[in-house]
Amino acid sequence: MSKSTRQFSSSRVVGAALLCGALALIGCSEAEDSSTVDTDTASTTMPAGIVTSVPGDGSIVSTYANAEWFGGKVPATARKADPNATPVKVGIMSADNGAIAALPELHKGNDAAVAWINDELGGVGGHPIQTVFCEVDLSPEKSQLCARKMAEEKVVAVLSGVDLQAGAAVQILNENGIPWVGGIPISQEEMESKNTFQFSGGTPGAFVAFSSHAAVDKKFKKVSVMYLEVAQVKTAAIDYGVNLLKKLGVEVNEVGFDLTTQDYATVAQKAAEGNPDAIFVGAADFACPKVIQALADLQSTASVYMVGSCADQKWLKDFAIDAIKGLIFNIESRLDQGASNSADTELYNAAMTKYEPETSAMGAATVSFRGTMNLWAILNKVGPTATAADVIAKFRETSNEPSFDGHPYTCDGKQIPALPGICAPQQVLIQLEALGKFTEASDGWIDVPKIVADNL
Repeated sequence: MSKSTRQFSSSRVVGAALLCGALALIGCSEAEDSSTVDTDTASTTMPAGIVTSVPGDGSIVSTYANAEWFGGKVPATARKADPNATPVKVGIMSADNGAIAALPELHKGNDAAVAWINDELGGVGGHPIQTVFCEVDLSPEKSQLCARKMAEEKVVAVLSGVDLQAGAAVQILNENGIPWVGGIPISQEEMESKNTFQFSGGTPGAFVAFSSHAAVDKKFKKVSVMYLEVAQVKTAAIDYGVNLLKKLGVEVNEVGFDLTTQDYATVAQKAAEGNPDAIFVGAADFACPKVIQALADLQSTASVYMVGSCADQKWLKDFAIDAIKGLIFNIESRLDQGASNSADTELYNAAMTKYEPETSAMGAATVSFRGTMNLWAILNKVGPTATAADVIAKFRETSNEPSFDGHPYTCDGKQIPALPGICAPQQVLIQLEALGKFTEASDGWIDVPKIVADNL
């Protein structure tokens, strides 16, 4: 187990499979250290042992020139895509507005990655990426309308953000042979389609990680599982949380709650009944502080596992440390990057700062940024004349493929056979020590596919 503690003033705590509002979907946060770069020197040593040479043209890539990253070595100098070359069209579908299920930072993460790719990474073989955005809402009709727009625009892929009605879109995209890439998988259709490629474990991955850590590592005997009473969440909570816990010999107390609930005190009280060893909390965004407060008021001694999006400092900053210390969150990147010496996390922070300075890098942008970068890498392998069919075929060929700031992915559909759209369900758990300071609670990556294969 990693014993390092990281302070991240310029870090990010992000939901990779989260929802907002009162939705109890599972998020994956990502935490980085507060790296700084002295661009006036000829070389810079990053906190994780990253050594770079700095030619000094002012670009991000020159600052991190020749450092290791998911693409091998960071280029020594920036190269712009040719604005006169035929663009490679890529769709983006996500919810930017709304009382619930709106995460505009996902769209911003896509935009930052594309801007960086076109401005410094040469686009796709010199051709710029052109994005086609369509905003979804809570209606299947809007999701279908956006999917049809993507087909009409002949995009080579759609970068997904967050969409409660993604299943309606995926059906139309499948009919037109267009892949659905990255984002935050929520619906069964997203995770079950062979034309979707997700670099997240979604709700199932998080519940597996929570359950394995509680039952196997901590030897807990009694766990309460809180979940939203909607099909997408309830199915994952039961199939990959409750059932796994029971298989591992744990007594389980199920506590479902309605989407519109505001009485988290009652929900928390039900979860704390019988003095469980742990409580799994399926609540994200604005619900995070409400649940934390409700559990703190009960003075429960249970270990509390929460979705990664709840680790964002905006939800934790108003609490006394005694109320939040020890909270456990799931993420989809190593907290301790020292072993890999990868510059991915620093590159992400630098790109967000440069291209989307108004968007916090501590939000969900990392999820969409990762998806965009992974799609770009695939497009580079195929070339600027890539078709949607080419992208699908190339993703399906991947095996242990490097992922931008994440676990290597394999899109053969066999990671979790029941959910072939999930390419990288592996998780890491982190524990809060102080505001902005976390340690890894799990012993590195939690091998979700193996746990599922062995137990479910």
